[in-house]
Formats: sequence, structure tokens, C-alpha cells
Amino acid sequence: MCPVVYAGFVPHPPLLIEGVGDEQKHSVVSTDRAYRQFSQGLLKARPTTAVVVTPHGPVFSDAYTIAGGETLEGDFTPFMTWYSDRDYIKRTEKIAAHRKLPLVTVTSRQLANYRHGPGLDHGSMVPLWYFRQAGWQGKIVCIRIGGLPPAQCYEIGRVLAEAVGSERVALIASGDLSHCLTKDAPSPFNPVGAEFDRIIASALREGDYETILSLPPDFRQRAAECGWRPLVTLLGALDGCAGESEVLSYEGPFGVGYLVAAFRPGPKGSKPSLSFPRSRPTDSSPQVKLAREALEYYLATGNFLEVSAPEPPLARKAGAFVSLKLDDQLRGCIGTIEPEQENLAAEIVANAIAAASQDPRFEPVSPQELEQLTISVDVLGEIVPTGFAALDPSRLGLIARWQGKRGLLLPPRCRYP
Repeated sequence: MCPVVYAGFVPHPPLLIEGVGDEQKHSVVSTDRAYRQFSQGLLKARPTTAVVVTPHGPVFSDAYTIAGGETLEGDFTPFMTWYSDRDYIKRTEKIAAHRKLPLVTVTSRQLANYRHGPGLDHGSMVPLWYFRQAGWQGKIVCIRIGGLPPAQCYEIGRVLAEAVGSERVALIASGDLSHCLTKDAPSPFNPVGAEFDRIIASALREGDYETILSLPPDFRQRAAECGWRPLVTLLGALDGCAGESEVLSYEGPFGVGYLVAAFRPGPKGSKPSLSFPRSRPTDSSPQVKLAREALEYYLATGNFLEVSAPEPPLARKAGAFVSLKLDDQLRGCIGTIEPEQENLAAEIVANAIAAASQDPRFEPVSPQELEQLTISVDVLGEIVPTGFAALDPSRLGLIARWQGKRGLLLPPRCRYP
């Protein structure tokens, strides 16, 4: 059988909890009913441990983290205390370390260094509240996602399944879908939100997991979702297991998509493993093509690419910012407000290499990452003084100076993809 005996994708609005959102509970009746149905399915599967993957709480950009401690607590009514499955966590860390995947336990003392408390977030507490209501009393493992490349999220899911051992484990991906379904939604209205939710619901009904994995980052960003990476992690845990997924409910009150889906995994090896889709980003402009060429040359040789006699538009002098993204997460950004090199080509080369190797927020970019990097170049025009009344953020950027420091808001029209 599949190491995971039961799995699900569930939302986490706190208003579902009795005593928290009673005045709005009538708006989420379908979600509440489906949650209780899902929890009864979990009870019948008899897991000894529930692994909850949440996109909230103290989340780090470069790693998945496991909530440390013998006991884990939250503050929903009634007060809830859960015992952590320490043996499962140790196996998970060992496998992840062997595969060089960033999945680590974070203790309450370590969280305090980042000014975070040890309490469980609502992404974990909402499903756990329903499980407690259904009468389930097993151990838990709380895993908080990081801003990792999707392929790594999928691989961590595989680790979570492999670490099961002889236990009976349920895996719960906690996440809401689009947050921009209506004009009064938490994020600005975008019609992409409804399309994103439709694609996820349809793919889960049909078992078409490849479609979910293939959703491009710009599409997901516009949908303003928080559940895609937890869902990808869940699908990684079910890799190679035939079975079925059933959408128990979907509704979009308050402009946010709430979907409840149950997975009943089949035997391990009963379905071919999926290869996570990889596609090299398309570089459409000469500015970005040069930035990628400079990075390729630097990572291969350690030297700067020399561009002799560049042609327009790279021959003029201008400041430029080079931004690197891995999937939808920033991987580096360095730039110059005013030109420091002999021409724009040299400016882009220098700043591309600096973004990949000198941004203090990130480790240097590796050659393995380069193929998947999305690169954009912002070329700045001449700096001119202006009054407050003349500012137009749809057309102009802004440089602010204060106490010897400068901040920059890039104009939208200076970016080259």
C-alpha cells in the first residue's frame, strides 16, 4: 500500500471555528459540511499520525521547517494541545539531509530569535480542530512550507511519504485557493482567480495532477493563492500511488476560494512516477539575453563577459537593475540608479553577476539553478527633479532621499522580460 493511508487538501479560514466566526458561519456551510465529512474519512483510515503542511506561521524563504517540541499548542477554543511524532520527524530529517533537501526542525528558541512564538498557526489549527471534533487523538507533525522551487516542494513530499515507516500516516495540505475572486476580496480583483480555482478543482476531480504541477508562476501569482505549494507537496507524497481524489466542496465566499478534497491512495508503484515539468524561461529582449549569457559565462569560468562595440540599445549609458527569480520567488536583485559602466551592456553584465553572487539576502546562484531562473532587466532613464503633484506611478519611477540614504521605486515601463 501507499505509505500514506489518507490525504487531503483543505482550507483554513478561522471563521469556520465555533466561537470565532459564528456570525459568518452561514456563508461557509458547504465547506463546514465537507470538512466534517473529510474528518470522518480520516477517522476511518485510523492514522496514528497526521502530517499537516501549512503555508502560514514562521515561514522561511529557503527551507521547509518542522515545528519542534514534544507538544504543540494553539489558541482556538477549546484550548488544544497535541503531541508531536518525534520518531517520524527524525526519519524525515535524515532522509532529507541525505538528499540535500532543505527540511529542518526549528525549535521555539530558534523561532524566538526571529521574534516568532511557538504556537501553531491557523493553517494547522483549523484542520486539527475538525479532527479533534471528529474524535481523532493521534500525534501530529506540523510542516511549514518555504519559498522553494516547485520541484523541491514535490521532492520534499516524497520524503514525507518515505519517512512513514511502519506507522499509519495521514497527510493534510492546508491552503486556500484564489484570494481575488471579488471586488471586496483580500487581494485586488483579478479574473484569473476564478480560472485558477476552476483548473485546480477540475484537475482534482479528474486525477489530472500534471496540470496542477504545470501551472506557470505568473498565473499563480495573479491568482493570489496560498495553497499551491502545499498541494504540490501532497502530490509528491502520493507519487507513484494510484487511487482517486474527490472534491467534496468548493465555494468562494468573501472573495477567497475554499476547496475540500479527499485522496484515497492506492498501492505504491501502481502508477508511474511523475517527472516534475521543467521549462526554460523565454528571454525575449536583448537586455535579458545578455544578462543570461553573462551569468552562464561567469558561472562556467568565474570571469566577466566582455562585450566589445555593443549595438543599440545596449551602446548608450544608463543605470540598470537585474532581477532574478526562481519560479515566483526572488533569487537576487542588484542594480545601479545611475550608470557606473562605459555602456548599458557592461552595466547589465556587472549587475547580473552581482545579483547572482552578491545579494546579501541569498546564497550565490548555482549552475544548476540557472536554467530555471527568470531574469528581468529594468533600464532607468535620466533622473529629473519633480514636484509631488506631477508624480504618476503608472509612468514614472521615484527616488527618495532621507538622511543620506536612497530608496527606489522602479517605473513599470522600464522592465525588459
